[in-house]
Amino acid sequence: MKAKVNRRLLNTTTFDSGSLGMMAMVIHQFQSPGFYRGVIMKQGRAITDLEFSVDEKSTEMQLNIDMARAIRNAKAHPEDSHCGSEKEVPSIVSQNGYVLFYASSGSGYSVIVTSVDGKEKFDSTKLTSGDLFSISLLEPTKYSMVNTMGQGEGEIVVSLTPNMAKKVKNLETSYINVSPKGFDPDCMELTSSQGLVFRLTDSARVIIEKKDKVVPRKRMKPVARWEKSHMAKK
Repeated sequence: MKAKVNRRLLNTTTFDSGSLGMMAMVIHQFQSPGFYRGVIMKQGRAITDLEFSVDEKSTEMQLNIDMARAIRNAKAHPEDSHCGSEKEVPSIVSQNGYVLFYASSGSGYSVIVTSVDGKEKFDSTKLTSGDLFSISLLEPTKYSMVNTMGQGEGEIVVSLTPNMAKKVKNLETSYINVSPKGFDPDCMELTSSQGLVFRLTDSARVIIEKKDKVVPRKRMKPVARWEKSHMAKK
């Protein structure tokens, strides 16, 4: 059976922390226990709500919220449009844990989260200190990166390597710090599908855009030559 490739992933040219699509997520820690409500938006238009609680007694260190799924649920069950099917299963996370907002399909997603008294606690279009923005770039090419809310410009170079499929599991996540001074480092080399996390110490909206043609594959010593000599010893 041939593996099916999602061409939408390969054709994605922009990754925006304030307008999420596939292969990207924003991560926030809600440190104050309590009840929270979020408004999920697509292309800036409010579509549906979500609800979750932060509990100091909870042992759950991670809560994953698929914004695309929440919108699908709301459309499938319009009578529960305020929070879709999630209303039946309360979501709880520890105050020491993290909430991950992502989209399993489509693009243009964002979320605003408020506390029970209506005060805004998180806006994914305006990330702040302590937040994380994580992406995985597949296409081997050059990308520009910029912080539209402050200082910071740079470049990301993504390349393929021979036998990449065998090495994907061993790829370590790379990190870029986002501060008032800019990106550190401001130039990053990655292998296709390798994880990249932006760690914020200041307000930011990070946008990554494809800027160049495909990067040539890295040259490495032929694997076949090694295998031949290895077999000869047996």
